[in-house]
Order: sequence, then structure tokens, then C-alpha cells
Amino acid sequence: MRLLRSSTRWRGAALPLTVWLILTVAAAGSVAALQHSSHDGLVWRFNQRIGLLANFITGFVDDQINRQRQQAETFLSDSVVSERDFTRVVDGLSLSGAVLLDAQGRVLHVAPDGTLPLGQDLTGRYPHLNVAVRQGQPVVSSAIIFASDRPPVVNVAVPFDAVTGRRVFAGSVAIGKGSLVGILSAVIPRSEVHLNLVDDTGTIVAANQSTGVLESTRLDAELAATRQVDQQGRVRQGGQWWRYTTVDIPGAPWRLTASVTEDYLFAPMAGAEIGGLVAVIIAAATGLLLVAAVARTRRSRQDLHRANTQLGDFITMLSHDVRQPLSSIVSYGEILLDEWADLDEKEKHRYIQRITNGGHRADRIVEEILTLSRLDAGAITAHPALLNINRAIRQAVEGLGLEPGHSITVTATDDEATAYADPAFLQLILGNLIGNAVKYGSPPIDVTVARTDENLNIEVSDHGEGVPPQFVDHLFDRFARADTGVATTKPGTGLGLYLAHRLATASGLRIGYQPHQPQGATFTLTLPVTSPAAEPQRTAR
Repeated sequence: MRLLRSSTRWRGAALPLTVWLILTVAAAGSVAALQHSSHDGLVWRFNQRIGLLANFITGFVDDQINRQRQQAETFLSDSVVSERDFTRVVDGLSLSGAVLLDAQGRVLHVAPDGTLPLGQDLTGRYPHLNVAVRQGQPVVSSAIIFASDRPPVVNVAVPFDAVTGRRVFAGSVAIGKGSLVGILSAVIPRSEVHLNLVDDTGTIVAANQSTGVLESTRLDAELAATRQVDQQGRVRQGGQWWRYTTVDIPGAPWRLTASVTEDYLFAPMAGAEIGGLVAVIIAAATGLLLVAAVARTRRSRQDLHRANTQLGDFITMLSHDVRQPLSSIVSYGEILLDEWADLDEKEKHRYIQRITNGGHRADRIVEEILTLSRLDAGAITAHPALLNINRAIRQAVEGLGLEPGHSITVTATDDEATAYADPAFLQLILGNLIGNAVKYGSPPIDVTVARTDENLNIEVSDHGEGVPPQFVDHLFDRFARADTGVATTKPGTGLGLYLAHRLATASGLRIGYQPHQPQGATFTLTLPVTSPAAEPQRTAR
């Protein structure tokens, strides 16, 4: 009887036990498959973002070659090139060194002066120069290491036609410095992600982890060895797994290598994985929390997709906004070169003004990117000083390089009003506030300076459509751009007000926004009129 009762009890529990087992196995299998799929999706998106960055670097190299060629054809194509014209080209391109070669590869000019003897044939010494001279193709060199104390460089050799035949202008950029380092640091500044631009000799040309001297780490060495087998994969180093991807840069002997810890890469899914494990345990008893776990995972994936979309949009926007002013400069420069004799003075002045405006805009974008990387590194220190505010406002307006017709009215109760601020920070803040009023608002643009007992207020007002109410809370967020109104018709990085707010905070200033009546926007910058603490303030990371 006891055996019969025991057998009956087990038979009665068989169906619920079977259902429990099916639910448990199904839940565990679903969670495991979802985690695997999510991990694969994260890896794919990471590889896609690195591919976008590689395309941007390719465009940067093409722009550098085109700029060198245009400058060389303009100033270095005469039968006799003056030292002044050669120096102007080198300084204008911000090169650390350069050399001008004739059709046989002999040195005509060199900078810095005296580093190479004039008349020496360099084609046997530098293979990339031999290709540029003999084949007439632009060539980007591998890293050039000097025996002296000069820092290593990469060299861009660009052939062009001169009066006496082919010449080659080769410009050098110091490794570990310049725009490439700023771009890599601005795009992905976090320490968990390593971005290295490596040449075919294994030398690091640029990195987002650079402190000025680029050195290979043990991780870099393992990645270099692993890359001989696969372009993408994973490697274990320092007790944790790293994902890596490598993309070749067309037109240069470089490759972009990106590596990221799996802990950081899969961090957006960590909460969902824990939730899935809890759901499996609870499903063993009830099975009712499985729906909640799936819903939580779905929300996490949506948040992850939104974050990845924002980063992809930023890289695309950055590529467009950096190239656009450079393209306008090139276009108007070509018009001037081709039609100079047929243009009247008014047209010449108009084209030169547009070239200048494009240069100002490109300079502001690069400054924003570099400032962002320094802010992320906590490498910016504020040094407040007593300033004439009216003079500072005039300098900020002049620095915008506005075209004629933009009227900006400055009203001050005291022309000699003074306050404390970091001069460089104040220029960037005022430039952003006034530039935004011109770009997104409508005239008249009014700048009002008024003093209270302890502060001096600068109000920048316009009469445009103002800031959409739903966007006000995100006005000073990083990469924030309104998705309605006039902002959708204007190019921009979404960094201006974010940088202005960060720099104002670092300087002990306050910046705020309020709608302008009856329409428009008013930004208020509040500066102290008494000396702040003598100790300089550093920006928070």
C-alpha cells in the first residue's frame, strides 16, 4: 500500500513536474540565446562604428593631400621659389617640417632650415619620395625615426606640375600630435577603449590614449600578433577578455586598430543578464516573471540602440561638418585661381571673404573637438583675471568672422565695466552664445552688459523662434541638438553650449537661458566683479 501511495503521488506530480521542467529549460534556453544574440549585436555595432571612423580618417588624409597640392601649385610652381613663399606654405599647413624636391628628387628647399643639404637626392634614402618623384603619385610614408633628438614624423609627399616640370612637396607631421590625436580622443575618449593608428612597421601614429609620447603596450603587441590571423576577434590580457577589430586605411600605410574590454562592451546588457538569471530561478517556481524579464531585456536593447545611433550620428555629422568648410575653401580658391583675371575687385573680395569664413568655421570646429578631449581628460585649468568686458565682447564678435549685414548691438551702462574670468574661456563662451544667436536666431541681435552689487551680467538676445520648450532641459547636454524648428536646417556638432557650460562652471561663472519677449532666446552669463579664490580651478572629468 505504501508503495502504491508513493507511486500514485509521483504520477500526480508528473504533469506539473513536466511543465516546470519545460518552462525552466525554455526560459534558460531563451535567456542564453538572447544574451548570445545581444553580444553579437554589440560586437557588430562596435565594428561598424570603427569602420565609420576609418572612413573619416581616409577623408582626412585625402584632404591633407589636396591642401598640400593646392598650396604647392599656388606658391611653389615658379621656376625660382623664394624662401618666403616656401615658409608661408609650411606655416600655413602647420607642418613640423617639409622639403621641396625637383624632378630628379634633389632638395630645393627644406624646413627647418639646415636639416638637409640643398641639392641632395633623397629618392634613394626615402622610398616614398622615390615613388612620388618617379611615378608622380601622392604617397603617405610610414613613421620616420630620426637619429637626432627630433621627434618622429609621418610624411605626405605630393607631386605637382611646375614651370620647370614635376616637383614634389613633402610635408611632415609629428607623431602623437595634431588633429588625428584630437579626433580619436574626441570620438572615444574612455580608457576602456583603445584606438591606435598603426603604420606598416608597427609604429603608433596616433591614439586616443596619447599623452604626447606614443608607446606600444603588451596588449598592442598581442593584438599585432593576433591580427596576422584575423582582422577581428578576442584576446585575453590582464585577466580580462578584449574584443578587437582592425581596418586598413586606403591611400596610407596605416591601419586603425580598436580594442575594448568585453566588460565595457557588454556593460549595457549586464542588468538584463542578471534579470534573466533571476527570471529563470523564479520561473522554476512560478514562471510568471519571464514576461517581465523579456520586457526588461527589450528596454535595455532599445536604450543600447539609441546610444549607438547617437554615436553613429555624431561621427557622420563630424565628418560632414569638418569637410564642408574645407570643401568651400577649396572651391572658392579654385575659382580665384581659374578666373582671377576676369573677376572684378568686388567679386574677388567676396570670394576671399567666403574663404576666410570657411577657415574660421573649420578652426572653431577643430577647437571644439580639441577642447572636448581636454575636458574629458581633466586637462584644462581656469586662470581668472580682471578683464574689460566690453573689449572682450568686441573681440568675440570680431573672432566670429561674420559676413557684412550681421548687425550686433552692444549696450553697456559702463564702457569700462570689469569682471573676473579666464580670458580664453570667456572668448569661447561668448563666441558660442553670440554665434548661436546669429546662426539660429533672427536680427536684431542684442548684447547687454549690466552690473549688480556682486556680479556683472551679459545677456545675448535674438528675435528668432527661440528654443523649443521640450528641448530646454537638454540645452546644455553633450551632443544635444533639437529635432524640431530651425536647428534641423543648420549644421552643427551639438557641442557649443555644452562646452560653454562646462567652461563657465570651471571659471566660477554661471550661464542660463530664458525665452526672450515677445519672441526669441536670451542667454545670460554671470561673472563675479570681485576676485575669486586665488587657486586655479580645474575642470572636472
